Parts: sequence; C-alpha cells; structure tokens
Amino acid sequence: MNVWFRLLTITICISPLTSALAQDAAAKEPTARSNVLEEVYVTARKRTEKLQETPVAVSALDADALAEAGITAITDLQQSVPGLQFGESGSKTPAIFIRGIGQREAAAVLDPGVGVYLNGIFIARQDSQLLDTVDTQTIQVLRGPQGTLFGKNNTGGAILVSTREPDLESLEGSLLLRPGNFGRRDAKFSGNIPLVEGKVGLRFALNSKRSDGYFDNRFDGGTFGDEDRVAATGRLLWDVSETFSVDVFSYWSRQDELSTGISCLLQNPESNIAQLRYPNRPDFADACAASAAAVDDRELVVNRADSRIAMDTSIFALTLNWALSDDYELKSISGLSLQNNIVRNDDQDGTEISAVNNGSIALNSTLEADGEPVPEEERMQFSQELQLNGAAFSDRLQFTLGAFASLETIDDNPFAQLIGPKGLGGIRPSTACAAGSPALGALCVGVDDGFVFPLATFLATRSNLENKSWALFAQGSYELTEYLSLTVGGRYTYEERERDLTIFEIDHQEYGQRLSSFGFPTSYISQAGFYSPVPVPIFDQIGQNIPDLPVIVRESRDVKQADWTDFSPSVTLSMVAPGEWLDTMNLDSFMVYATYSEGFKAGGFEPRGPELVPFEPEQVNNYEVGVKLDGLNSRLRFNAALYRLDYEEIQVRVAEQGERISDIYLFLSNAGLATVQGLEMESTLVLGNWFLQGSFSYTDASYDEFMGQIVIPGQGQDTVDRSEEDFALVPETTYSLAVMYQWMTPIGLIMPRLAYYHRDELFTGIDFKAVEYESSYVDALDMFNARLSWIPSETFRLTAFVDNLADREYFKSGFSVSAALGAATLVQGNPRTFGLEVALDF
Repeated sequence: MNVWFRLLTITICISPLTSALAQDAAAKEPTARSNVLEEVYVTARKRTEKLQETPVAVSALDADALAEAGITAITDLQQSVPGLQFGESGSKTPAIFIRGIGQREAAAVLDPGVGVYLNGIFIARQDSQLLDTVDTQTIQVLRGPQGTLFGKNNTGGAILVSTREPDLESLEGSLLLRPGNFGRRDAKFSGNIPLVEGKVGLRFALNSKRSDGYFDNRFDGGTFGDEDRVAATGRLLWDVSETFSVDVFSYWSRQDELSTGISCLLQNPESNIAQLRYPNRPDFADACAASAAAVDDRELVVNRADSRIAMDTSIFALTLNWALSDDYELKSISGLSLQNNIVRNDDQDGTEISAVNNGSIALNSTLEADGEPVPEEERMQFSQELQLNGAAFSDRLQFTLGAFASLETIDDNPFAQLIGPKGLGGIRPSTACAAGSPALGALCVGVDDGFVFPLATFLATRSNLENKSWALFAQGSYELTEYLSLTVGGRYTYEERERDLTIFEIDHQEYGQRLSSFGFPTSYISQAGFYSPVPVPIFDQIGQNIPDLPVIVRESRDVKQADWTDFSPSVTLSMVAPGEWLDTMNLDSFMVYATYSEGFKAGGFEPRGPELVPFEPEQVNNYEVGVKLDGLNSRLRFNAALYRLDYEEIQVRVAEQGERISDIYLFLSNAGLATVQGLEMESTLVLGNWFLQGSFSYTDASYDEFMGQIVIPGQGQDTVDRSEEDFALVPETTYSLAVMYQWMTPIGLIMPRLAYYHRDELFTGIDFKAVEYESSYVDALDMFNARLSWIPSETFRLTAFVDNLADREYFKSGFSVSAALGAATLVQGNPRTFGLEVALDF
C-alpha cells in the first residue's frame, strides 16, 4: 500500500507538468527513432571508429539504449550482450565472465579475469566492479583477451564505462525518479554548468538506489536482497587551447547492505560439517531442510548478524590531451583509487546454525571480544598511463604506443572462518571413534546421545599486500590495400606480488578452562585436535552463552614475494568489401576479420591454513574469425564471431578438507589446461516502426587437465581427476530477443518493449564431489521483461516497467561444497518487480 501511495502521489504531482509539456509539444515534439540503423561509434582501439569497421568483437550501448533496455547497473548487461555472464555468491560481488573466462571468487586479493574501466581507469579489485549507471554515456563490452591497447592485461575481455563529457555551451539538468514495489525508491540527478563559455564546463551527477529487499528471513528478521547505495560523479573539462585540454574526473560511492542471503540444499549428510553437533542448535541436516523448505515461500533462514556488505570507494582521475599535430595526439591518464569502511561477511551455510561464518565480522568480533586491536582494511591504487596515438603514410598507418604503471597496496585485509556459532562445534563419539577404526566407531554409536567432544575452529588471517605492475604496449593498423588491413600489436608486462600474512590461533588450553566453567571439567587433547567429552546437556548449556575464543596472534607468520614477465602478441587481418562486392551481395557494408591474440593474468599467493601457497599466472591463446554486415538499406545489422581459446594454468577456487574434521580450506589453485570454443551473434532489424534486437552465445568449455588434491582426515592426501567437470557459472547457451514498437500519437510517442532472455543451466561446484549431485546445477532460466514508455516531449519520459514478468522462481548462482559442507548454497533470483520511471530534462 505504501508503494502504491507513492506511485499515486508522483502521478498526481506530474500531471500538471505533463499537461504543460503537452501544450508545448509544438515547440518540443518528441523525436522518434529513425527507421534505419544509425551509425554506432566505438573506441575499442583507442580511436573513434565505426562499429561495423572495427575488427573486434565488441558490443556497444549508448545512454539511449541503456535507458530503453532499463539497464541501471553493469550486471543488467548479461541479458543483452552475448558471451557475458555474471555470477554471484553471498558477497554480492559480480563474478564477471566473458567467453567462459573470469574469476568467481570475490576476494580482494585476486585479480579479475575481466577488466572494468571507468573513463580509462582500471578497477583493480573485483568487489569494486559493481558500478551503477550514474551518468553513463556509453558502455562497451570487448570480448576476448585485451592487452595490446589497455593499461592492464585482460584474459577474458574488458568492459569500458564512459561518463558524459561536460558541455561547454549549455546549462542543463535532468532528474530521474524510479519508485516501485518492494520499497524501490531510486533517484538520479545530474547537471551541466558552462563555467566559462566555450572553455570550461562542469558536469555532476548523484545517484541513489534504495530497496527494502525481496526475501524475508524467518530466523532473526530482516529482508535480504536489499539495496542501499549512493554514488556521485563530477567531471570538469577545460579546453586550455585548441591543442591542449584538461579533464578532471571524480567518483564516490557508498554501499551498506545485507549480503546476499543464500539457501541450503542438503547433498551429502556424511560430510564433515554435517556430522558435527552444534550447541543448542539443530543438526545441520535438519537446519538445511528448513532452509530448503523456505524457498517455496521465497524466504530464507540465515543469520542476519553474520550477513553484511559495505564499502566506500573514491576515484580521482586527471586526463591530459595534447594534439601535437594533425597526426599525433598524446594522452596522459593518472588515476587514484581508495577504498575504506569495508565490511565483507557471509553466512555461508544458509541455515540458522551459523555453521560456516566467513568474513571481516567473524574476525573482528572475535578479536574485539579478546581485547585485541582491530585495524581497518584500507586499499589504495595509483596508476599512470601514457598513450601516443598517431597516423603516418598518408593515414594508411594508424597506431597507438603506450606505457602503464601501477602501485597498489591493501592493508589489513581480513579472512576468517568460524565453524559453528562463535567457532564452537562438537564431534559425536561415533565419529571420533571411527577415526581409529570403523568397527570402533560402530561401538561408540550407543553413546552419541549422551556425550560430545567439543571442537573449537578459528581459521583466520590478516594480510598486507603490495602489487606492482608496469607494461609497454603498442598496436598498429596498416592498410595493405584500399580494402585489406593488417593490425599487429604486442605487450610486455612486468608484475610483482608481495604478501605478508599474519595468522590467528586459538589458545586451546585457556579455552578449555572457559568450557570447564560450565560445571564439567574438560581439557584439550592436542593429538586429536579437540576436547575431552562433556555430557550433551552441558554442551547445550554452553550454547546459551558461548565463551569467547582466546586468540594467539602470530605477526608476519609467512611472507612471500614473486614476479613475472610476459609478452602478449596479437595480429588481425581484416577485409572491408569494395562497392562492387556489396552490390553483388545486396549489402550496405561487409567486413570479415581473423584474429590471434594472447592474454595473461599474474599469479600470487593464497593462505592454505597457516602458510601461503603460490598459484601460477594463467595464459590464454585466442583464435577468432568474425563477420560484420549491414543490409536491407541499413535496416539489418548482423555481427558474429567464432572463436577458440587455449586456456592454460587456469586460476580456480577450490575447497579442500584439512587434517581436522572442521577444516575447510578455500584457496586459489591452477587447474591445468582447458579448451573453450564458441559462437557469438548479435543482430538488429528495423521494420518500419518495429525494432528487433537479438543475441546468441554458445560456449563449449571443457577441461583437458584438472587434477585436484583431497585430504582424508587421518589418512593423508590423495589426487582426484576433475577434468570431467563443467566450467563453474558458465552456461553453454544463452540467447535474447527484444521487440520494440514506436507509435507516434497526438499525445506523444508511445514505445512498448518486450524482452526475452534464456540461459542454460549453471554448474556451481567448488570441490571434487559437487559433480555427483543434481542440486549443484542451477536450472535453465527463461525470463521476460516489459517496458512501456510515453514521451510527450523531448524533455519528459514516463515509463512503466515489469521485470520477471512471469514471476519465475529460480536460482541465479551459488556454490556447492559437497565434500566438506555437504550442501549446495544457492542464491534465489529476484521475484516479479514493477514500478515507474519518471525522467525530466530541463
């Protein structure tokens, strides 16, 4: 009722305004889209080119296209761009994949597989890549390795986000309001001020996204799926002279929300975590079943106190442009990025137990309770890029020379894993006895209801990292003939990583005394890794007031440093069809190209228990052929690319069992070899006032070699072949179709739009056993979205929208740790949402 009241209020408020706009329609009539395709220009090769003459697999959307499709964040792009997929775990961090290559893990210490650039500034950490479209002019998605033209090497591809440039002549403003159900209340305001006419202009924007959330939590309240984000941008452009300009850009954002609530689907009741008892809590199997049952009502059963995500981000950029001559331009891009007030914590088991609690809250609350200092995580990156763009030989050669350097520091980056509430679990006597022999375990079953062996688990680290990078890159395109061009590029990269690891351990003797204070003496059995047994009633009594963990701090327990160098070449041969060919083929334009390119992503170090283990750089070799054409008198556009990727030393997140029953080690490893091959297609067709847009992607991703290590408690390590697994979070097939009609009426332009999106099933497994369970696969998805816009003048737009029109219930992502946790923990997709968009330009 509250939402409908807001909608009614807004409608009443804008009615006089729309009436005035209708009266002024003769002077400012809305402009319908042309019934032929307009030229699209891209900067994928560091210069402005026509999309259909650029031999790169790139999708480009300008501000109008983003508004028509209702795209408000980069995560919305996957329903329009082929080969692009976003995954999500508890942290709401977008795991971006292009052509099956990406990084699913949200850890701040890992490089993304897909580079995101905001006005030329590389967003270094994956959990900072969730960009809302604050004042966006264009978004370009480049598929395939991108290294010879960009500051940072990218193995999967790149997403280029550009904001609007200031207008040096006009005073302008715009306002967008977006109320909807589930407490949706978005607002965006932007303005443009010519400070010195023709010389200096300032553009600014403020964007607020608010939503109460979609999924009620049965356990301790709260509504998950909420949004609480605010972002602001400012951009100052100064044309100092005809040959020199200064562009100053700033971006600030704040996010403070509940993390993504996840649902638990039991898979393996014999898993280690499922075998544990939890004080004054239900068994894991029962708690997981209650979580799964809540899915039918689109509800959750999780710990709200363990579920929070927050971060402040600031970006400052200075871009200098010198037109050295008619043929040469020098550009300098300096960027500074800062992140603080960071909270990343997830209830990773998706139940009321808090069986697995990961993140900064888990660490900091434990340290605070024990009187230890809690420093705040802070991140800084400074980057400097120089580009020289030029032409020679009567413009037959177009080239870019560049240099890039960056320094990044991450201070006090936390990781913690508590198994059980406040780190306390318990081992059944039968489980403890079975570690000695199966027969002994069977004899101990009789006392399972009487006693329990307490077990305290606190896997926690804090890291300081320093990442250094510099590179030289170059690319040139030479017109061999009027219709044939050769593009050759190369990049030399140097990467250095250093990590200083502090670990936190439990003072087990002190914790034993704290447990004994509940009236039953217990002591730590160091050989076994748990405490002497206590009666179950005493154990449950402890669960009503669980003692804090006493902590031992080991500063700089492990320090590792390494560096790598790489040379990544690329070569493209492209042909633009001459006029006589076009006449014969009855086409308006036709281009075909063939590309070979390489990508590189640096290695690093990840904690595996108390020590840092290295992971190697990954390499990608890309073979690609593509075609682009316009036909039907500029009413049809069709672009397609066929590719094969040879993928080596793939960096994948794995889960391993430790020596103790409660140890779950999550770290990055290398999967060996894989082959990814596929097909991408995009098409636009204009039929009078009808506009049809379609996309298709087929991705055949398979491991050629993936050997994993497993640990069997009490028996040691073993090797398992995981090469038959599917790529995680990568669908085999996706396709989309959007149909829009423009109808010019006496009261203005009316534009209905219906969009359909299909995605095949997704594999969510992390460990070796997940492939054995059907629930490790997220079902295929079919989604309909609808929009209806009324544009009575060029300065006003009113749009009604409905997303997930059929109110489809589905899981959109998640992860399955089937051996140790014994469950798939999946993210529910959003239900049907609807609302209005009111846009006013002035």
